[in-house]
Amino acid sequence: MEYSEFYRNNSGKKVKATMNDGEVFTGELFGYISELDNEPDPESVIIGRVELFTSEIRSIDVLE
Repeated sequence: MEYSEFYRNNSGKKVKATMNDGEVFTGELFGYISELDNEPDPESVIIGRVELFTSEIRSIDVLE
């Protein structure tokens, strides 16, 4: 998945992210940080107040 494009198309919408370990995060898609801007960490998205590394996301869906 191209997370930068997903963020551009869905910023501010309520989303649900299911992580590889089964944990689920629900909230507003608040931000996207590219791998280059997040060094040494991988690219990430911010849902609510939580930064999630995209490599750990199994699926992400728009709820509204």
